[in-house]
Amino acid sequence: MSIPQAPTAHSAAAVLTQQGAGDPLLFDGLLDSLRGVPVDDLDGVSAKVRDKLVAGGVGTVYDLLMRVPLRYVDRTQLVPLRQLRSGLSQVTFIARVLGVTTNWEKRYVRFQLGDESTRVSAMFFNAMWMGKRFRRGDLLLVQGDVGDFNGALQMTSPLLEPMSESTAPLLAIYPQSQKHEVDTWMLRRAAVDALRRIPELDDPIPSNLLAQRKLPSRLTALRAVHVPESKQHAEKGRDRLAYDELLRLQLALGVLRNAQAAEAGIAHKPTGRLLDAWLAGLPYTPTGAQQRAIADIRTDMTAPRPMNRLLQGDVGAGKTLVLAATALLAIEGGFQAVLMAPTEILARQHFEEIAEALRPLGVTVDLLVSRNLPRPRKAVLTDLASGAVNLLVGTHSVLSEPVVFANLGVALIDEQHRFGVDQRAVLAAKGPAGATPDVLQATATPIPRTAAITTYGDLELSILDEKPPGRTPTVTDWVESADTADPQAQVWRAVREQISQGRQAFVVCPLVKVSGQESETKMAAAAEETLAELAQGALAGMRLGLATGKQKPDERNETMRAFKAHELDVLVATTVIEVGVSVPNATAIVILDATKFGLAQLHQLRGRVGRGRWPGQCWLVGETNSEDGIARMAAMCETDDGFVLSERDLQIRGPGALTGSAQAGRDAGLLVADLIADADIHLAAREDAHTILERDPQLLRSLTLKREVEAALGEEAHYLTKS
Repeated sequence: MSIPQAPTAHSAAAVLTQQGAGDPLLFDGLLDSLRGVPVDDLDGVSAKVRDKLVAGGVGTVYDLLMRVPLRYVDRTQLVPLRQLRSGLSQVTFIARVLGVTTNWEKRYVRFQLGDESTRVSAMFFNAMWMGKRFRRGDLLLVQGDVGDFNGALQMTSPLLEPMSESTAPLLAIYPQSQKHEVDTWMLRRAAVDALRRIPELDDPIPSNLLAQRKLPSRLTALRAVHVPESKQHAEKGRDRLAYDELLRLQLALGVLRNAQAAEAGIAHKPTGRLLDAWLAGLPYTPTGAQQRAIADIRTDMTAPRPMNRLLQGDVGAGKTLVLAATALLAIEGGFQAVLMAPTEILARQHFEEIAEALRPLGVTVDLLVSRNLPRPRKAVLTDLASGAVNLLVGTHSVLSEPVVFANLGVALIDEQHRFGVDQRAVLAAKGPAGATPDVLQATATPIPRTAAITTYGDLELSILDEKPPGRTPTVTDWVESADTADPQAQVWRAVREQISQGRQAFVVCPLVKVSGQESETKMAAAAEETLAELAQGALAGMRLGLATGKQKPDERNETMRAFKAHELDVLVATTVIEVGVSVPNATAIVILDATKFGLAQLHQLRGRVGRGRWPGQCWLVGETNSEDGIARMAAMCETDDGFVLSERDLQIRGPGALTGSAQAGRDAGLLVADLIADADIHLAAREDAHTILERDPQLLRSLTLKREVEAALGEEAHYLTKS
């Protein structure tokens, strides 16, 4: 069968004005109103196609238009069939369907494509619906990689497009779904019909901002993304859609900042009596980053509005010093402080370190956890209510109803997920005379700046990017295996060498997940098995201990005490030691099945060593064939800088990796924007959000924008409507 000359491509404008489109869509001209227009209002979307689209996440015209193409096929760059050869990548050509074979038993569909002289087979596995898409004689546009199978040209899952539909110069290629039988042709056809039937679209972004940023109108942007004249045209349109999403996020965060600033706060009056004396007595000088953070916190605390600041520091950057300094600033002015940690282990460690450090100043520090308190619980609660306790350390339970403060001035939250609106309301109820105490949140999980202004954009930010003097670097190596029965294995020889020099070591057992969630029960069982194997094999004769999340707290606390006291040589543990465990004499850590962990978790675990005078050594043990796994291991071996690793993590896993469930509603708004590629757009959107909110702090003059924020962010935007 001969191949005719490719039809001349129409301009994008001509494609969008072709006759045959239905009547204009019924909606009020707002983009968000398209959320209420079902896809089966469009031509060619039958009930069967609608069901496929809905199952694939495209239930409305809004969903459709925000499904941005992955790439574009340039119809002006076609390769003649006779020039096809194995090894060509992403080549585009025109061919006829010469035959179709559907093999249900082996679950594949094979198309024979070509002309009288050249043939290439196109294989599709587990996509049986493809066998019904084309018939013998159909003329197709084909794009993909060309390989070789038994001496014949073959392609696997190439793009196949009917030439009758291929009339624009650039063809948008959309994310497809084999599971729901949603293909790029189906999405493109629906998107083109939708854009033909939207004559106008209101644009709530101030025209002066669009002119300043050289961005097209919203309708122009949508047309450019789905039916572009050129790749530059498409990029400009996509930038506008990304800007809209990021502006919505920054407006939401800005409104939240403004609402928090309007709360009744505490204007602290620190005297320097405690803090200056404490800092002067330290055996080292705080880093410049620590001094800057303390200065920023002092400024916040002396202002009448509530402080809402994030202290972000790498592992070992000295967050505890800044937390203690913040507590002293409040105590100097006659207020109390509370320090909340996510686990009892971390709470106890904070209590031990801070109580010892502040005792010479006459500061009273108490601990409130579930059991084994230094003092009776009743005495702690009584002294807290009378004001005799200056600083209370505990888990989040310290905000429960029975805990009453005499004069709470600042809340310090360490290694927590977001401290949200509801928790702030509880905290305000604990404050003096209804005032909201200041809040300082701290995390040792560095994230890139462009991500931080989304994830924590409603907080002021202090970054500890210097390590205190005396902290030694940790060298990291990756090996594929380390037999727990073999004392001569490289990893265990290194551990034994460290122990022979009087040092200690951690062994972290594999991450075990059940139904996608970490199973502490199975991880504890794996740790017990590993302990037994090491005790009889590679580390026989060593003093070994076990720490898991399934142990009773008393048992785990006793093991941790013994390890800190150097009554144990090796601590075999689950990820229960991930944060807060500080044993300066521990210099080696072995992480088994390390390829199952994420970069942030590996970096946190590695931070358990190298905390004293001696350099740390981290061994990553595990096999992986995945590109992502290899990239994670390489990144860990190349650097121990958490901020560098956070950038690498973002590149490897994508921006969705940044936030947990508390941020899922906010992330839901990012259908187009990319936190890596769109850093400049992100910063521009943040600046413009500030400009808008300076004259309209609650978006009361910009109700369309406000509704857009609420629609995009769902329940996470409920604070926009709170009085």
